[in-house]
Amino acid sequence: MSDYAMTWGETPTSDDKMWALIAHLSVFMSAFLGPLVVLLVFQDKSKFIRYHAIQALMVQVSVVIAGIIISVISFVTCGLGSLLYLPLLCVLFAPLWGAYLGWSGAWAGFPGLASVGR
Repeated sequence: MSDYAMTWGETPTSDDKMWALIAHLSVFMSAFLGPLVVLLVFQDKSKFIRYHAIQALMVQVSVVIAGIIISVISFVTCGLGSLLYLPLLCVLFAPLWGAYLGWSGAWAGFPGLASVGR
């Protein structure tokens, strides 16, 4: 038997939970690189780790796309659009929430991204 959760809904092991936590928290050190490395290393070993790595990666992609759009709006409006960055600061808490979900062994994701990676 595998040391990792191989099927959807299977109870994750402590290793699964740790790597899910690392996938989410690594975005603070390297935006895309951390979750991408975890995804590439564990994509065939554990669906739980794969699910949480994809969730962390998708949140970072969303933040970068929103940042680019806000930058363009800010440039066009001569800096007035930079106020749109304020709601984007709330996304700083998303990796913490994802890390909590991963560490607790939940197969839950972020709103709008919950089915990504299943």
